[in-house]
Amino acid sequence: MFGFLFKDKKLKKVAYSLFSKVIEQSRLPVFYTDYMVEDSIDGRFDLMALHMSLLINKLDQSSQSANLKRMLQEAMFDNLDLTMREIGVGDLGVGKKVKVMAEAFYGRVNVYQEHLNRGDMDNIREAILRNVYRQREVALPILEKIADYYFSQWQHVNAQTLSDIMQGKIAFIIPKRTISHE
Repeated sequence: MFGFLFKDKKLKKVAYSLFSKVIEQSRLPVFYTDYMVEDSIDGRFDLMALHMSLLINKLDQSSQSANLKRMLQEAMFDNLDLTMREIGVGDLGVGKKVKVMAEAFYGRVNVYQEHLNRGDMDNIREAILRNVYRQREVALPILEKIADYYFSQWQHVNAQTLSDIMQGKIAFIIPKRTISHE
């Protein structure tokens, strides 16, 4: 009779596990050293959005995953809310900040998905420059490397089974270093 409650609890656990893996991937030091992403709240948000877009794109491929997608997004917004509170945003300002972040997030996801699904690397690079680097000057080879990484990651995530992802299993590829640290 109450099976749906246990199913939702299990799905929520899976969503938080997947989100944790997105955050883990987004926080790899190579992004902030070799790929020159700004190590700030904005830079971390943009890398999280970049990786979340891959997972959402995969979940959009099946109606079976709609509840997981919703719970994954809830996990992300719970995390954003908590982060805003931890950095000292007052209770009245948290909702407004999270709303702005939600609009930015969904805008990014839509743009990334549109360009990925068309294989449009020029516009992927442009979107990454605009969103991840926020129009900061970045060397073209670095921009090309992160765009190549993102496209390869998209292919890698798409090759994984929905069944595995529905169980909280997702593997990300480790980005290649772009500069020598010897």
